[in-house]
Amino acid sequence: MSVAAMGQPYTSRLGRFQVDQKKGCVPLTITLTNLLAGDCSPGKPCVMDYEGNNTQAQNTFTHTYTTAGTFKLSVIYQSIGADDITITVDPNPQPNFEIYACAASKASIKVVDNNYDQYVINFNSDQDNVPEYTLPFSNNIITPSYTYVPAGTHVASVRGRRLNSADNCTAKTQSFTTLAVLPTPTLNTLTSLDATSVKLDFSTATHVSYRLEIAVNNSTTYQLLQSVYGTNTATLTGLKLDNNFYCFRLGAYDPCNNITTYSNQMCTSLFTATAQSDVNKIAWSTAATPFISSYSLNVKQGNISSSIPINNPAATSYNDTNITCRLNYCYTLVTNYSGGGKSTSLEKCVTSFSNKVPTGITDVTAIVRAGGAELSWTQDPKFTPINYGVQRSAGTNPLSFLTVATTTKMTDASYATAEKYCYQIGYTDKCGNIAATGSIACPIRLEGILDKKNAISLTWSSYHGWKNGTKNYVVQKYNLQGALIKTFTTTDTTFVDDQPDAANQLVRYSIEAVANDPGLTASISNLVEFIKNANLYHPDAFTPNGDNLNDGFTVRGQFIVKMNLKIYDRWGALLFATEKNEPWDGRSEGKAMPPATYIWKAEITDLAGRTFSEHGTVALLRN
Repeated sequence: MSVAAMGQPYTSRLGRFQVDQKKGCVPLTITLTNLLAGDCSPGKPCVMDYEGNNTQAQNTFTHTYTTAGTFKLSVIYQSIGADDITITVDPNPQPNFEIYACAASKASIKVVDNNYDQYVINFNSDQDNVPEYTLPFSNNIITPSYTYVPAGTHVASVRGRRLNSADNCTAKTQSFTTLAVLPTPTLNTLTSLDATSVKLDFSTATHVSYRLEIAVNNSTTYQLLQSVYGTNTATLTGLKLDNNFYCFRLGAYDPCNNITTYSNQMCTSLFTATAQSDVNKIAWSTAATPFISSYSLNVKQGNISSSIPINNPAATSYNDTNITCRLNYCYTLVTNYSGGGKSTSLEKCVTSFSNKVPTGITDVTAIVRAGGAELSWTQDPKFTPINYGVQRSAGTNPLSFLTVATTTKMTDASYATAEKYCYQIGYTDKCGNIAATGSIACPIRLEGILDKKNAISLTWSSYHGWKNGTKNYVVQKYNLQGALIKTFTTTDTTFVDDQPDAANQLVRYSIEAVANDPGLTASISNLVEFIKNANLYHPDAFTPNGDNLNDGFTVRGQFIVKMNLKIYDRWGALLFATEKNEPWDGRSEGKAMPPATYIWKAEITDLAGRTFSEHGTVALLRN
């Protein structure tokens, strides 16, 4: 393109003078010419008002306008008056342009400016005698290619020009280094911002024109999305990431040879997260390109973040079972590409849940103590209860609510063995699911009978609080001080203790149930207490004749710690008394008493601390 001829004298309104320019960029310098002969001389000066603001000067033939605007230039002659011309001073912005590198040290320039009527381009303004190219207007036209000789760094310039104006607008310059081959661009990260937009970050070279291309739901059918120049990031909008996946590539475009060199490909993922019972199901679809090396599933739960590696590049789903119900989980999928590129999906959040029925409480241990019935139970650790509900029945009555427990233990302080109480433990887990029906546990109820011979017969109710039943029972026998005397193991629910035991008049019993399953605490019944009878022994007659056979009378018995024995005749006279349990030898005050029937009375204190009286008769015989 040739350089347009510019500049000519411009005549004033009345033709009395001329100016070399009447329009141009600020700063604009104009010169007055062809003034009337004989005027505007030192002897006959003219008055010049260049800006129409009554700022006047005599015989000033040159003026520079430093601000943009429209001005009325007047020349006032002494002889014939004034003449004028309009001067237009335009703003002087430097025009924007882009230098597009091509292979083989070539380049093209595109003016991206619309402030001027024409643009003057100099590819190599740092060298002399380089022809200029004039574009009639910008319209984003790319110039023909220019080959830089020698190759290296050069300076290109573009200045604007308006029609019928001075060619004085300021040029904009850019330094440019030629390229032998256009470098291949690289896509680095692809980040999904929201449901309609993504951000691409890439590595580019300066002064290279790029074409960003897109393919929908595939990685082969690409179309031009936008041009990229002078940036290494792009935010793309108007997408539908919840309905499609998109693949991108960036091409380094050589406008001189119409050749495009493409980058690697990167794609979004059509990513979903769905909560199902006890699992959050993650699924995605994206282009199955050979450049995918692996995936990373990022998980956020509250303030806790973690990452799950998925090393199978062909994977399209993942089941997250490491969850707790009723919590919010947020997922993002990172697609890892060979070469280090990463594509991050939209974040998808779900609230986990479970509808699995919790295991019922089927192992309950009951221990009867002085303060009531103490219940303890085991519970499946796979479920987390909010709390426990305890129900109780009495006799044949149905179960009804008793209390709430926050741990696996509770004590029923109102327990009474006679009421035949039974219990059932239930719970609702933190997922809101009600546990299956558990076992009914009834504390062991122990009863016993003491017969006249001090034999003790025990009976008790079977224990059924454990799902796998009772292995055996242990009869535990305690003395007055509470020390364990002896144990008896049986599989029956009855036991008779008729073994002689002169040392323990007061005895207590409890029954301990042992579970078939190891690790369960034994269940223990109520405590029953028995005080054995003293069971006195005494002869009906005695013969105090010195043959050492039945020579004295005394009263004996079990468990006696103290006895006051007294002998009376039939008229009530006291004949004998002892607190040492000495036998009566048939004398009173040293005198042998005649054969007769005598009365005896005994005040007795036994091992249990009881005091009682017994009396009877005894016959004194003499041969």
